[in-house]
Amino acid sequence: MIIDVTGIKLTPGNGGRDCLGNGRHFDENGRPYECCCDECNYMLCCIDAAGDMDCGECGDTDCPRKIKFTS
Repeated sequence: MIIDVTGIKLTPGNGGRDCLGNGRHFDENGRPYECCCDECNYMLCCIDAAGDMDCGECGDTDCPRKIKFTS
């Protein structure tokens, strides 16, 4: 799991639609979560329009979209 410095759980990929830090989601009190995109280390995973990002080559073991390989 990736946690932003503000404490928001980040979920990169899928055009950013699933990420609580995209500025479009609200907490349990109805307040919007802060948009974290401009400072996010995973923003390229969200804006990869061509679908060229290869999660199998990603070295971040905390990413929730990381493909888990078993040998």
